Amino acid sequence: MEAIEDEAPDEMVDKDGQTLIVPEVGMAFKSEDQAYEMYNTYAGKVGFSVRKSHTKRRVDGSISQKYIVCSNQGYRESESSQDTKRTGCNARIHRETESSQDAKRTGCNARIQFSVNREGTWRVQKVVLDHNHDLASPNKSHKLRSQRRVIEADKRLISQIREAGMKPAQVYEFMKEFYGGADKMPFPRMGCNNEIGWQRKKYLEPNDAQTLLEYLKNKQIEDPTFFYAIQVDEVDGQIANFFWADSQSIMDYACFGDAVSFDTTFQTDKLEMPFAPLIGTNHHMQIILFGAALIFNESVESFVWLFETFLAAMSGKHPSTIFTDQDATMTGAIAYVFRNTSHRLCLWQICLNAAKHLGHVIQKHSEKFVHDFKRCVYEDRSETLFIKMWHDLVTEYNLEDNQWMADLYNLRKKWATVYNGSFTADMTLTHRSEGMKNVFKKKFRRKLSFSEFLVEYEKVSASLRENELDADFNSRRKNPVIYIPNLPLLKTAAESYTRRVYSEFEEEFKQQFSFSCKLLQADGSNLTYMVMHMQSVHGATVVFNKENMTITCSCRKYESIGILCTHALKVFNANDVFVLPSQYILNRWTKYAKRGFYIEKEGTETEDLKMRAARISRKVASIALKCSLSKDLLDYLEKAINKLDLEADNSLSKMQEKSNEGPSV
Repeated sequence: MEAIEDEAPDEMVDKDGQTLIVPEVGMAFKSEDQAYEMYNTYAGKVGFSVRKSHTKRRVDGSISQKYIVCSNQGYRESESSQDTKRTGCNARIHRETESSQDAKRTGCNARIQFSVNREGTWRVQKVVLDHNHDLASPNKSHKLRSQRRVIEADKRLISQIREAGMKPAQVYEFMKEFYGGADKMPFPRMGCNNEIGWQRKKYLEPNDAQTLLEYLKNKQIEDPTFFYAIQVDEVDGQIANFFWADSQSIMDYACFGDAVSFDTTFQTDKLEMPFAPLIGTNHHMQIILFGAALIFNESVESFVWLFETFLAAMSGKHPSTIFTDQDATMTGAIAYVFRNTSHRLCLWQICLNAAKHLGHVIQKHSEKFVHDFKRCVYEDRSETLFIKMWHDLVTEYNLEDNQWMADLYNLRKKWATVYNGSFTADMTLTHRSEGMKNVFKKKFRRKLSFSEFLVEYEKVSASLRENELDADFNSRRKNPVIYIPNLPLLKTAAESYTRRVYSEFEEEFKQQFSFSCKLLQADGSNLTYMVMHMQSVHGATVVFNKENMTITCSCRKYESIGILCTHALKVFNANDVFVLPSQYILNRWTKYAKRGFYIEKEGTETEDLKMRAARISRKVASIALKCSLSKDLLDYLEKAINKLDLEADNSLSKMQEKSNEGPSV
């Protein structure tokens, strides 16, 4: 910190070769903070700690004189003289406290005395530089009490790396590496831990409902179309149900809200409320969030409120299909609210339950039973074949008397692929559902308060959206390598679909070469085929109309997922159809599926300034690393930063003075 006197202050060079300002009479500063910073910086380089001491005030209470002294100034009262003033327990506590303070004052007279005029200028009136005790060596000066400070920049960095998921125990180790070693750390481990603890307290508000309301109002300022709804218990005033969705989620639902997965199996331990995200898939077959809810309990009333609120947020648009776990109350609520929606059971949850109820079978037959069970679940060629495969499964593994299997079979129209008659966006696959689970499990392992929970949810949401941006960039930048480069059907698919969806489509195309195609019937322009795998005696029935180029398959893959199946592509090939009909390129799987949808999101000026400050900070760090190859360059950079620092302080002081001035009369 530089002084503002007419003549330049005396300077000395410390052991690190850095210029050090030596305090002297006449130096002036614009504030107490600047005055203290100058003397404390000098103290740190020389090797002693400082503390604020005697203050003189005017009649009106303003400061006229201030002493900042060496921390060894004066003497502590002797333990024995203090004990004569204390008895019993108080004396014992005092002795224990005093015995823990190893540092003893030595009556050092080193100090600096400031006079303060009515304009607020702090001027050095007297300086004593000599000490009567040993000074700390440079490699220990960072342990001095007045040097152990967590400045605003450090607080910001600690906050950022904590938000990134680093554990508290790792933060200090990171900061040591950042500063170049423990001896370079400007604050101790305790200071770091205290800062982390303070940041945690930001979330530990006594009134969770009020905390939530303020958070949500701020979100609406940032995002005018941010939607939220809260049900408050009329008896105790506690939150009963809570739903929220930002503008991006609402837009994503408008684009991809044809299939939704709803899961209440996440438990937020501290909140003791089930967390229920509403999840879908985008045009890259990636997980996206349509919103989320915290519900008081899994009752019909809670689910009805949630589903009706969700529809209100999404302008009344019903999904084609909703996936849930097996729950009677949820089933009733879905039937009541989503009357135009097909309700399907989550296959991943069914497989998990199978492991619980059929553990003895799985343990005995290991992977074979799991393979056979999944073959049955995903059988899509015909209902007759599914029923046969199910009964064969039950018989082979002696499960005729197993009640869970019997109950599951009674619900087969809600989970078996062959019975699916609605669009699912390929969300039936178990590995996709498992991926959805893992997204949240990683973030919600520890107990979270309301506000912490919302912050973690935003991190998950931001991460998923970043994944989509990456996939958009890769899909639009270049087309994939095509299996048969000159085939128009594949070229059209590669140019239209995202890379991930094209990969799925090409796999279906390749598999056709393992299938046979037999014409069963010709009725005018309608041709009916049986398409079978070479190792199977069962096949799918495909009907192709040569005039209007429409094609349907008994497996219903296109109706369910929106991508033509192997069976249909085999029939196209048999009829020399080498161009992909445009009606079978579903827009929701294309590179530009979101074209025509926009988000109007207004950012505040404060947000913009913070983003700019973060960008400049990154740039300064890059420049510092660039200059680290030369001591001269680093010296020049540091002087330039110190000059900018002084100019910034001056500008901020003027801004403060102007804001303190009353309006002119």
